[in-house]
This record gives sequence, C-alpha cells and structure tokens, in this order.
Amino acid sequence: MKKYKFAILKNEDPFSHREWEKSCIKYGCDYEIIDLTSNNWFEQITENNFDCLLLKPPGRVAYFKDMYDEKVYLLTNTLKMFTYPSLVEVSLHENKKKTAYWLDASGLPHIPTKVFFNIKNAYNYVKTAEYPIVAKTAVGGSGLGVKFLYDENSASRYIKKAFGKGIRRKTGPDFRQGNIAGRMKKWLKYPSEAIYRIQGYMTDLREYQKGFVIFQTYIKHDFEWRVVRIGESYFAHKKTKVGEMCSGSKGIEYVDPPLSLLEFAKQVCDFGKFNSMAIDILEGENGEYLINELQTIFGHVQDYILEVNGKPGRYLHRGGEWIFQEGSFNSNLSFDLRLENVIEILKKEQRLKEIKQIL
Repeated sequence: MKKYKFAILKNEDPFSHREWEKSCIKYGCDYEIIDLTSNNWFEQITENNFDCLLLKPPGRVAYFKDMYDEKVYLLTNTLKMFTYPSLVEVSLHENKKKTAYWLDASGLPHIPTKVFFNIKNAYNYVKTAEYPIVAKTAVGGSGLGVKFLYDENSASRYIKKAFGKGIRRKTGPDFRQGNIAGRMKKWLKYPSEAIYRIQGYMTDLREYQKGFVIFQTYIKHDFEWRVVRIGESYFAHKKTKVGEMCSGSKGIEYVDPPLSLLEFAKQVCDFGKFNSMAIDILEGENGEYLINELQTIFGHVQDYILEVNGKPGRYLHRGGEWIFQEGSFNSNLSFDLRLENVIEILKKEQRLKEIKQIL
C-alpha cells in the first residue's frame, strides 16, 4: 500500500496546521508544513511531489484571506495540483461577497443578499427596503461582523460609515461560546497561543471594511440548521438563537434531522462538488430551505456534530436511502474524517489509472 505524502499549507496563524498534523500522524502519512506567508512557499511546494495539499484557509484578516486564496488559485488552476478542500470551497470560505455571487449564479434557494459598491445604489436600496436588514462584513465568523439595522436612519449611517472611515467588526474573546474556565486553563497551559490570540484581537481593531456594504434580507427564525458534509458522511443539528443571532451563539439542540434537510444539503454539495462543507440553513415562511452561509472549515463545541436518540453518529446515503450509523466520526475537529476522505479520493484515482492501463 502506498504511503502518501502531504503538504499542510498553514496560514498566518502559527497554530493553523495542528489538526491536519495530528491526522497525518494518526494515519501514518508523511507530511511537510509549509507557511504560505513565507517568501519561499512556491519553491517548497513545487520542488516536492506531494499527493495532496491540505488547506486551512484563514477567515480573520482580509489581506491574509486574499493572499491565501490567490496562492491556492495558482496551485490549482495553473499547476493543476490536488488540494483539499477544493479551490471553490476555499474561495467561498469567509468571503460573504463571493458567496452571495456564487449563490445567485447557482440558482440554489438562499437568503437574498445584496452587495453594494455604489453608495448611491446603497442609499436608494435602504429607502424602500423591509426592516430589519442584516448587515455583514465580508470576512469574519461567529457573527462578529453582523449588525441588525432597524430603520432607514440606522442603515444610512451604516452606509456613510462603510464608505467613509470603514466598518470594524467586533473583537475579543467570545464569551457566548461558554466553557470560559476551560479556555483560560488552556491559555495558561499554552501561553504562546494566548499571546497570539491577544495579538489577533489587536489586529482586528485595525481591520476596517471600506468601500462596500453587504445587506441580507432578514428571515424570521428561532433556530438555524447546521448541516455538514465530509466525504460521504452527513451531520446536522440546530443552532439555537441567543439574542438576535444563531451564528456564533454555540447554542445547540441535537435532534434527528428531517431527511428532506439532508436531501437539500446533498443537492447543494453535489452541485458545488463540495467534499468538506458546513451549510447554515434557515427555513422560510413556507417551510422552504434557504442557504444562509457556507464554511469549508469550521469548529464544533462537542466531539460530535450529530446525535440521534442520545447516540452520536452520522448519516450515509446508500441506495437512495438515508442510513444512520452510530459511532464517533468527528475526532480532532473532524480533520481525521477529512483525511480519510482525502485518502479515499487518492485510492479511487489510483484504481481508475490501473483500469485505464488494462484497457
């Protein structure tokens, strides 16, 4: 059996490689860690023969996000290298502008989202819009860049600020995530990580979004579905509302998801050819499913994402039917399952090559 060799492409976060590294060690794979912010990243990648480039796209600072996406585009589109996740998945990750464009182009049911680069167009929109409006920054997860605008005056002030000094999203520790004592204990155990997090908060304070606004239609809701696909595995749970938002609330309700929800998620992922994707979905007034956001890399509070009748597990689509399989499938923040998917993809490609040689 072939021993695979991978490149882990870390981002500006010095700890961003850890989950992929743990998975490579677990499955006995050779690997190298390459910092995409380094000046010799290109030589490190092209002078080796890697079976796959394992990606960890950033989503905190816009210029680092742009840098990572630009380099992945070169590696996949020009050099035809195999990456996981894919270029499309990475480019949509924490890029709400591009996600809005992609959803419009896809024709998939989603929450209407407008991106305005023309200030006059933005002002004209808020004159006739239904309120509240959900304003979002292009980069930033956990709802930190979300602001609810309840009338034309507040929306106009938001536009003026966005096209002036810029919009700065919230920063600092997100205490909605709970387990504060556990997080403090971790920071005391790993002081270098604590220092990096504090430096990150300081960077956030200098990060402004200027020259455009993103406005999303508000859909009345009490919860949001989080549906995850990794390879052939599907998971789902409800994200419950804390205050105005489900995003970032870390409020979770484990229920057996409707099979129609899993079918919808499968259609989305099949259309986008997604192997690693979390889809946040709201239910409209008529019960229709509407895509809210897409994230290819995501965290989860528990060691599992799906629980049915008190049993963690996953759903598989077999022979046109959905089958629940009990078990633990989300170890190491689901990176173990991602690497299993990478290895399975490589094995399939090898089998296809062998068949072609025989024919």
